[in-house]
Amino acid sequence: MKAWDTVLEGRDTLNWHTGSHSLRFGASFRRFIWPMWARVQSRGFYTFTNGFTTQTATNDGTGSALGSFLLGLPASRQVQNGLPNMDLRQWSADAFMQDTWRLTRHTTLDVGLRYEFASALADRIRQWSNLTSDGSKLTAFIGGQSGMPRGLMFPNKLRFAPRIGLAHHLDNAGLVLRAAYGIFYTPVDLNTWCNQLHNVPLVFPITQQSDNFTPGINGFNFPQPVLGTTVVSFTAFEPHASPQYIQQWSASVQKSLGQDTTLEIGYLGERGLHLQRSHLINNALPGPGAIQPRRPFATATFPSGTVIPEGVTLASLTFPVSTVNMLENSARSWYDAAFVNLRRRYSNGLSLLANYTWSKALSNAPDFRSPMFEAAIPQNNRDLNSEKGLACDVAHRLVISAVYDLRSAAQRGFLGALTRDWKVSTLYQIQSGFPLTISVFGDTANAGTAVGENPIRANYTGQPVFGPGTRNTSQWFNPSAFSIPAAFTFGNVGRNTVYGPGMQTMDVALARSFAVAERLHLEMRAEAFNALNHSNFGTPNRFVNTPQFGSITEASTPGREFQLSARLSF
Repeated sequence: MKAWDTVLEGRDTLNWHTGSHSLRFGASFRRFIWPMWARVQSRGFYTFTNGFTTQTATNDGTGSALGSFLLGLPASRQVQNGLPNMDLRQWSADAFMQDTWRLTRHTTLDVGLRYEFASALADRIRQWSNLTSDGSKLTAFIGGQSGMPRGLMFPNKLRFAPRIGLAHHLDNAGLVLRAAYGIFYTPVDLNTWCNQLHNVPLVFPITQQSDNFTPGINGFNFPQPVLGTTVVSFTAFEPHASPQYIQQWSASVQKSLGQDTTLEIGYLGERGLHLQRSHLINNALPGPGAIQPRRPFATATFPSGTVIPEGVTLASLTFPVSTVNMLENSARSWYDAAFVNLRRRYSNGLSLLANYTWSKALSNAPDFRSPMFEAAIPQNNRDLNSEKGLACDVAHRLVISAVYDLRSAAQRGFLGALTRDWKVSTLYQIQSGFPLTISVFGDTANAGTAVGENPIRANYTGQPVFGPGTRNTSQWFNPSAFSIPAAFTFGNVGRNTVYGPGMQTMDVALARSFAVAERLHLEMRAEAFNALNHSNFGTPNRFVNTPQFGSITEASTPGREFQLSARLSF
């Protein structure tokens, strides 16, 4: 099958200057075509933990996941029966207007308004399914039936984004003051619709999860899919989801340092609202025994009159469900940063750009699509407030880039001829580490999870996290600061409470460009990446019930690398 993503786009802008106003108008339109053919988990996905081979059938630190595998005892398993092929269509449009108004010779005001609209993705041929809940029951529906949209979601039509900015120049002091505020809508995550392809009746995601200490799944084979009798998982999103957006504001002071250099000190703040989060609404309370009988919702139901696609074996429109992953636009994020920028435009052979940022990033939910070093789902789905913690937080970051013309050091004579057309450049980066969540491998709370996720967190013992003998590859933090929570309980450690190793790299390049002929130029480059050969460690093992807990077994960047290249331009 030949398939490729296609985007058809048209756009135009209009600029109009009148008096002290500079007006700008624009609009664009896009048509998105997204075909795909894949086999996902068609052979089965299995999770093995040490729970079945522990000595006391508790979190006693014994047992072997490999032993559970050799005994043929998976803790959970999933297979997707069906072909998840798709041929999606979407269109989106936006328009904006902006006025740059010179209030005075020293003051400029920018005011703008942007509008964005995006339709829901919809399959050109197949009808997909989604699910809603009123707290007492689960109702499934097929797009285009039962009064629901074919794209499973009602698009939001109120995506207005205002922006305002102010700049004032103090001539006598050589200062420029700036302040700005804006609302920015995040693009709709198109992968959200991919989840819906893996739902009944098109695809049967047969999911089974055992008690973490008492085997409940024997062997590796799956039952034949029948709608109404086969237990399936379900991924859903809100049909009336609020649009995700970011509020951003900033203020800075810029000072001229001579003719070619400026220093800027500023603040940047962001608040994310209605961001996407994963909420497993059908998880059980922690406790012993099989999970499936303890789930809040035993079944979901398609409305009477729903037309089921041909080829599906149908026993009933009411079908048993296991894990239900509801993607809700209810999460928030917080970001605050102070920054210093130093800029030198090219002068006397040197150009320089340096930036230092001191920041803090928080969120009350992990990023479901790309979580850092944590689970993509919450630990306790009945207490989402406890999920607030550090996000993708890099507290300190310094970046310096510079380009120097070697001939500037020797304008004439032999050295001038030797260094003619040679330039040296460097990029230096140093930053603090990313945070990580100390977790437990396996669903030891026995409350339910998504296949492949480990949301249960460890307990904090009160001992120092970083002490003597830590911050090295064999023991990045003190393992005794954490313990395995008792069986059938949640841990008390917060999200992303431990920082991993930082990073430091310096890249250097030496290049010469010269004319071979009138319209023929040759550039030769010698480059060294991580020239200092600094060891940048990867993330420590964060699972408290594994032998490698606290150690680092990988690097985050390669060692020193050299590269020679040439480019011919004509």
